[in-house]
Amino acid sequence: MKPSILLLNWRDPWHPRAGGAEFLTLRILERLVERGYPVEWFSSRYAGCAEDESKGGIRYVRRGSEATVHLAAYRRYGKRTDLGYVVDEINTIPFYAMAYRSGKKIAYINQLAREIWLYEGGMLAPFGYIAEPLYLIPYRNSPIITISESSKQTLRGIGLHGEIAVIPMNVDEPPIQTLTPKVSQDIVIVARLARSKRIEHAIEAAAIMRQHQWSGALNIVGGTKDQRYERQLRKLCERRLGSQGKVWGRVTTQQRRALQQSASILWMTSAREGWGLVVTEAARLGTPSVVYDVPGLRDAVKDGRTGYVVAPSPRALADASLRMLSEGVAAFAERARDDSARLSWDGTADAFEGALLAL
Repeated sequence: MKPSILLLNWRDPWHPRAGGAEFLTLRILERLVERGYPVEWFSSRYAGCAEDESKGGIRYVRRGSEATVHLAAYRRYGKRTDLGYVVDEINTIPFYAMAYRSGKKIAYINQLAREIWLYEGGMLAPFGYIAEPLYLIPYRNSPIITISESSKQTLRGIGLHGEIAVIPMNVDEPPIQTLTPKVSQDIVIVARLARSKRIEHAIEAAAIMRQHQWSGALNIVGGTKDQRYERQLRKLCERRLGSQGKVWGRVTTQQRRALQQSASILWMTSAREGWGLVVTEAARLGTPSVVYDVPGLRDAVKDGRTGYVVAPSPRALADASLRMLSEGVAAFAERARDDSARLSWDGTADAFEGALLAL
């Protein structure tokens, strides 16, 4: 029997605030279960959840709140002597699994918070930005899994010197077989409507494009808990773009897919990403991207081939998009689709398993 895997994450895939990290982790663990690994996912409780349940061969254990889940994990597992692999998935706050008595430990960090603290940390923003490299010091020699070369370099930049494995990304969206010509100049954004995504930059970029006879529309898709920010975006969009802009908010999977596929370009203006899953999703649907040159996004797009990677400014975003539209998006669309088609969940799981076996 293969060694067990204990995954520590403050959220599970059904948590109200779960995101791309949890989705990616689930797809990997599903495949490792198929390969014979017993898997347990420990996370915090939330309204309506069961404390213990099994789904898809994975055992889910939920204890504590988001604030106390790390302590609850140590109380449950810290002194056990029968652990196999312990995957310490760090989404801002670590579990410090190296203090556990048994198990082969590896940290799994999709991305650092860094600049995100400055956009979403509120009064704690300066403290969080300064403290992040400090509270990760215990991991300076730990083996780590991450999801992009630029995330790896960021980890190196704050003094983490252990072995870092970069696993390839993937999405559930299958590659579209037949590309159809784009009939509009529409642009789409698919993102959590959070301040670190800098959606206001996209609205300003679209306003610049209007001055150059851009005939498309900007469609902004994504849910949020920051209702104040969403209201600000809606007002800004109406004032700057009129009928050429719409904040859709949360939509169904089918609606999101239709908006991504019909758009000529996808934009991402985040301050930082681990990768940018929606870039790959859009590529599978034949939609190239123009993204900011920040960690994660600069890996998800091959500049000049599957889209453009630009300096983080509305002007640069607008200029590159106008250039792509004038050149024609068809070649970008085909290259983006073909490049993304080479990715697979089996390949992602292979790399993840390889990092565990190297411990």
